[in-house]
Amino acid sequence: MAPPTLTPFQGRVIAVTGGSRGAGLALVRYLLERGARVSACATSEKNLAEAVAGIEKDMPDAKDRVMTTVVDIRKNDMVKAWIDATVAKWGKLDGAANVAARMHSKVYPIEDFAVEDLEDMLQCNVVGTFNCMQHELKAMKDGGSLVNVGSQVAKYAQPGMSAYMASKMAVVGLTRAAAFEAVARKIRVNVVCPGAIDTDMIKQPLMLPSGESFTCSEDSNFPALMKRFAKPDEIAAPIAFLLSDESKYVTKQEWYVDGGFYETSYVG
Repeated sequence: MAPPTLTPFQGRVIAVTGGSRGAGLALVRYLLERGARVSACATSEKNLAEAVAGIEKDMPDAKDRVMTTVVDIRKNDMVKAWIDATVAKWGKLDGAANVAARMHSKVYPIEDFAVEDLEDMLQCNVVGTFNCMQHELKAMKDGGSLVNVGSQVAKYAQPGMSAYMASKMAVVGLTRAAAFEAVARKIRVNVVCPGAIDTDMIKQPLMLPSGESFTCSEDSNFPALMKRFAKPDEIAAPIAFLLSDESKYVTKQEWYVDGGFYETSYVG
């Protein structure tokens, strides 16, 4: 292994979805600080512009090492255009992280959950992830690394979360299959499964069929050994590890970075 360095991603090209906020933005910044060239996508031009402004303020030297693109990952042609533009600018990918995801605000049992909401969830979290993996793998150098972001719900059941659980379990399945398919090119494929992250998503009110709502909170009822949310950089760091050469012997793994989550209910 090469000797330790403060810039382990120097000169490397990494694609990141969901890169305008939360854990995705934390990952973009983490990689830039360590020398990478990062191509980030998200659905909001405004959020991407704000992210870049913050990066340029805090890391002026990174200005020419970040590019952003508005992409709806549900649309295969938009994903392809983004990856093609990245390769045209910087060359083939050394790695990719698929952080973008959607979680509905409805905590409903299956019999009350609208099929249209299920389809919307699957389009973003499953079809969207598939689209990204397809074009990232095509554009990736041999020996690269791809990391998907799942969720602790792929392991620990939560009532009322059937659609989100199904979508994130599908991401785990895509990861496992891709690990087998990519190994001939020495590309590693893994999935990080976070618990609750301190972002806007976890702070949104969650609706119950009764019409009441609740918000997840960091207290004694929070279903994890560590009674707090993860900070975005605490999720970015494990993803970056799996993108790096320090994890060269790791593939087809599910890494639960969840503060010791356990199977129970948010609703109490």
